[in-house]
Amino acid sequence: MQVREDDLKVLQDIFSRFPTIQRVLLFGSRATGTARRTSDIDLAIIAPDMSPAEWADLCEQIEESPIIYQIDMVRFDTLPQELLKERIIQEGVVIYPSCQG
Repeated sequence: MQVREDDLKVLQDIFSRFPTIQRVLLFGSRATGTARRTSDIDLAIIAPDMSPAEWADLCEQIEESPIIYQIDMVRFDTLPQELLKERIIQEGVVIYPSCQG
């Protein structure tokens, strides 16, 4: 996993503010270890009970975070593409809830 520890802590702190978030998976190049210096951070949010207002608030908090990388988030439960869901499940790394917490 190629995410700085400080960035991971910032993300986990933001996610902890949203009780409807069940799990967050990192996927893409940062999960597979093929990221470049400028690669974005791809996150799949599992939160089937999250309201549109909560989603908007989450997106705003992520956007305003001090993380310098582009962060792309998808709601796993609303993804229509089964192939993308399978890819996320196969390569995804759970970053929330934290295994250390």
